[in-house]
Amino acid sequence: MEENVKITKIKKSCSVGKKVSAILSIVAIVGCVCAIVASVVIFGMGKEFDAKVQQGIEAGVISTENEFGSVKIIDFNVGEIKKIHTDVPALQKILDEQPYSITYGIYCFLVSWLCAVCIVILKLTGSVFDLIIKENTPFTDKVIKRVVIVMIVLSAVMLFTVSAGFAAMGGIVTWVVYTIMDYGKTLQIQSDETL
Repeated sequence: MEENVKITKIKKSCSVGKKVSAILSIVAIVGCVCAIVASVVIFGMGKEFDAKVQQGIEAGVISTENEFGSVKIIDFNVGEIKKIHTDVPALQKILDEQPYSITYGIYCFLVSWLCAVCIVILKLTGSVFDLIIKENTPFTDKVIKRVVIVMIVLSAVMLFTVSAGFAAMGGIVTWVVYTIMDYGKTLQIQSDETL
C-alpha cells in the first residue's frame, strides 16, 4: 500500500515536470526564432545598424559592454572584429565598415544555437518524465539511459559556454546520478524477486 502512494507521488511530480519542460521548451523555441530573426535583420542592416549603434553610444544610451552591473550577461567571445584581417579585399572592407553588425549578428546566431540546444535538452527531459510515468518506476534501463544522455549534453554545453571546470563537475554529477539510479534498479529487481 505504501509503495502505491510513493508511485503516485512520483507520477504527480513527473507530470508537473513534463508540463514545465514543455512550457520551457516553447519559450526556448520562441527565443530561438527571435534570435535567428534578429541575426538576419542585423546582418541585413549592415552599415545602418553600425550607424545607429554609434549614435546610441555617443548619446550615452547604448553601452557595448557585455555586462549588467557586475555580472556578465552572455559570455560568448567572438573576439574583436576590428582586429580580424583577411586577404579578400571585399570581406576586409565589410569587416572594417560594419564591426557592430557582424559582432551582434554573430551573438544573436550563437544565442539561437544555445536556444536550440536547450530545446533538445528540454524535449529529452520531457521524454524522461513520460517514461517514468508509463513505466511506474524511475529505475528502468530506458529512463537511466535518457537521464544520462541529458546530463552528458548539459555537461557538453557547459564545456562550450561556461568553463571546463563546470563541465567536469557536470560529468562527476552525471556519474553519481547514474550510480544512484543503477543502485535503485538493482534494489528494485531484488524487491521484485523477493515478492
